[in-house]
Formats: sequence, structure tokens, C-alpha cells
Amino acid sequence: MAEAGRVPVGECVGAALRFVRANVRLIAIMSALGAIAGTFFSAIGLFVTQLSLLAMLAFGLAQAIVYAAFIRVAMGGAQSAYQRLAGDGVLVWAAMAVVAFFLFIVLTLCVFAAAIALAAGPIAPYIGELQAAGDDQEAVVAIMVRFSEENPGALLALTLFFGGIWLLLTSRLYLAAPASVEAKRVMVFDTWKATKGAMLRICAARLLLLLPAYLLVSALSYLFGRAVGIDTMDFNAVAAAARANPVGVLVYNLGASFLTLAAYSSFEAGLSTYLYQGLKPAAAQPTSTAP
Repeated sequence: MAEAGRVPVGECVGAALRFVRANVRLIAIMSALGAIAGTFFSAIGLFVTQLSLLAMLAFGLAQAIVYAAFIRVAMGGAQSAYQRLAGDGVLVWAAMAVVAFFLFIVLTLCVFAAAIALAAGPIAPYIGELQAAGDDQEAVVAIMVRFSEENPGALLALTLFFGGIWLLLTSRLYLAAPASVEAKRVMVFDTWKATKGAMLRICAARLLLLLPAYLLVSALSYLFGRAVGIDTMDFNAVAAAARANPVGVLVYNLGASFLTLAAYSSFEAGLSTYLYQGLKPAAAQPTSTAP
């Protein structure tokens, strides 16, 4: 098991793989139920636009409930996973909302810093054109597309900058979900200290395990989308399909949600839980008062 301040990357990845292999049937069932619930809420948002925001929140809650169930099983509580579905799910959803808000604040500040750096550097030659474009969104998009094509290095550096910040910060808060499930209350910044000194190894374990899983899920989801007539790489095509073929979009959502939960979220739950069990502060032992 992982020890405080020390995260054996290979061992952690292996533990997550063993968790998924040992619980394939349960993971498949929970992923199917989560995908069905998520697709139901997506349908509400698609057909009743006034409820789209609530439907989006409910979709996220459905995903969180399944993820929390995976964590409960990884902690050895398969029997109680079904009993605490809603409670654990709400806790995980709330914890992830706190993390998302924290990231929003940090990344917003980084956007301002990056904008200043770009304005003084590679984007300077395009400022005149952007000012001339004014409120013409199509012209602005065309200019930015040309900028990205003519400055791939700057675009890559920007992507790595924001991606690196996201990876580092989420790794420091990576224990939030399992900590919240075990404590039965929202735990986010309470876990910050537990990951001190282990952040880079947590990053390495996540990249080693979850990057291949993400690429696999993305590829399979894309192929499934093409099979139902949707090019998921083209946002405009997806928006058009939602209007012309809503049933096809919902079928795609069902398949993509199942793949994400079964082939990505399960691995992440196994990894974060194993790390939490090793890195969480040891409970204080009662001291002897014997004379």
C-alpha cells in the first residue's frame, strides 16, 4: 500500500487494474445504470430547454453517484455501496463542485497572465486585425485560427501551461472524493496536506493509468458516434444533429457515458481510493494511562 509521502507508481497503477478486474460485472452494471440515468436527464435538457441547466446538474449527479459507488466498493464496502448510493453521490458531487470552482478561480487568473504575455509576444502582430474585426465573431475566429496555424509553438506552450496547472492542482486534491465518502462529509482542502510531497508521483500514476484509458474511451466514443451518424469532432455538426436527429444524439450519449464510466471512471476510482488508503493521516491512537 502507498505510504505517506511515498507513492509507488507501479504498485498504485497495479492496484487500480486489479480493482477493475475483480469487479468487472458490478462496474458494468453500475455504469449501465449511470448511463441510462444520465441519458434520461440529457433527454430532458434536449427536449425541454427551460430545464437544460437543471438537467445538466442532474446528469453530473448521476455520474457522481456511480463514481462514489466505485469508491465504496474499492474501500471494501460492496454491500453498503447500494445502500449509500445517493448520500455518497451527493458528497462526491459537492466535493467535485468545490474543486471545479477552485480551478476556475486559479485558471481565470492564469488566463489574464497568459493574455498579457501573448499580447506582448506572439499575438502582437494580430492585435490590429482583432481590433478592426470588432464584434464580428466570424472574423475574430478566423484570425485566431490563422494565429494558431502560424504559431504552433505558442499554442503548444499555452496548452502545456494550462494542462500542467490543471494536472498539478487536481493531483493535490486527488483524495477529495474517497475522503468525502469515508468521512461522510465534504472533504476537499482537508486532503491537501496528505498529498504533500507526493504530487509528482500522483501525476505520474494518473498519466500512466488514465491517459491510455482516456485515449481509448475517446477513440471508441468517436467511432460509436460515427456509427450513429455524428461527427463528435465537429461541434457544429453535433449541434446540428441535436436539432435534426435528437434520438441519435441520445443513443450516442448512452454509449459514450457507459464507456466513460466503465473504462475510465472505474480506473480513476480504484487509483484515488488506493492512494487515499495509503496517504490519509493515521488515526490517533489512544495513549495508555495505566499507572
